[in-house]
Amino acid sequence: MLILTPTDFSLSPPTPTSVLDWVSSPNGQQAGEHGSSAASLLPADDDVVLVLPPRAVSWHRIALPKVAGGRLRAALDGLLEDRLLDDTPELHFALEPGGKPGQTLWVAACGKTWLKAWLQVLEGAGRPVARIVPAAWPLGAGQAPSAEHWAHAQGGRAWLVSATAQGVATLPLPTEGSMGVSDSAEDARWLTEPSVAAQAEHALDRRLELLPLHLRLLRAAQGGWNLAQFDLSLSGNARRGQRLKQALRQFVSAPEWRPARWGLAVLLLSLLGGINALAWMERNSLAAKKTAVSQVLQKTFPEVTLVLDAPAQMRRALVQLQQSSGVLSTEDLEAMLAATAAVAPEASPGNIDFSAGDARLGTWTVPEDRLQTLMQALNARGWQTSLDGGTLRIRPKAP
Repeated sequence: MLILTPTDFSLSPPTPTSVLDWVSSPNGQQAGEHGSSAASLLPADDDVVLVLPPRAVSWHRIALPKVAGGRLRAALDGLLEDRLLDDTPELHFALEPGGKPGQTLWVAACGKTWLKAWLQVLEGAGRPVARIVPAAWPLGAGQAPSAEHWAHAQGGRAWLVSATAQGVATLPLPTEGSMGVSDSAEDARWLTEPSVAAQAEHALDRRLELLPLHLRLLRAAQGGWNLAQFDLSLSGNARRGQRLKQALRQFVSAPEWRPARWGLAVLLLSLLGGINALAWMERNSLAAKKTAVSQVLQKTFPEVTLVLDAPAQMRRALVQLQQSSGVLSTEDLEAMLAATAAVAPEASPGNIDFSAGDARLGTWTVPEDRLQTLMQALNARGWQTSLDGGTLRIRPKAP
């Protein structure tokens, strides 16, 4: 995952040489390499997340009526027209995660032309954006912390962005004197980039926790927001693929999924162990059956000392025993002719070619279609037959 944000927020159109701050993450949970690069020199990655600076997004709490999906954008235009300085067609809107018509929810607004220009620049640089997220967003009511303040540098000066359940506010930090910002919430978090830590602590008259920009970008990408909606939305398949990748990263890396990962590993090991145990039992059973067949062969025919193929050896030994005792076997020509005569007495061959266990009978007194019927009848009686140009080949079926 490659997470990036414009280094200097400006409404002027970006170019391939415009600089962005970025951080790479192998799983969306831990930060990897980070730095600043022109758009055309960014690291390659298939999953790119664009983080919008706090001053690029305004936040509006509205009661959205129940309207059809195709009329949702028009409804937002009507509800927000009097709250915004710019004309609504020039703005891009996005609903909070899970927000639906008929609810009171947060709507994010930002300049559409500016945002589209960044998306085009990044796509032209071979880094198409998969998600668009805000750097800060309103916190949920009753959520801990109840407020989060972050001092950061952008555009050559220091800023303080404050996110609460009432919205998001961004104010410049004074270079001298106190800012007079107070927050009585005990669980409020006060964060700062290292580069403006001294100025922020002096202006706010308190100690702040260090949070570098690249870690802030990573936290923004972990949030549930995605501003790629309406005319900037991805296709349905792309959204499903994006959600699948995000869920997979969460499952593989997120600490809260560790018990599930251990459970899955134990289950897979148990299944693998069970499959191996079953295969071992089957191999032992097959070996026992082969041993039993070999023992029957050697017990019935003691002269057989080396067992290679017990069924075939037993068949040959039985044929030899039948021949030595004067009993016809299926290997004998007489048995084959008798089987043919039993099936079709009217059919007789005029040409016989015989070798041990294999007879070729030709020049028949019946037509070839009758030979087809004869062949099928012999097959049904346990013989192996084939017909080639009027010649019927008969062999005993292999055991």
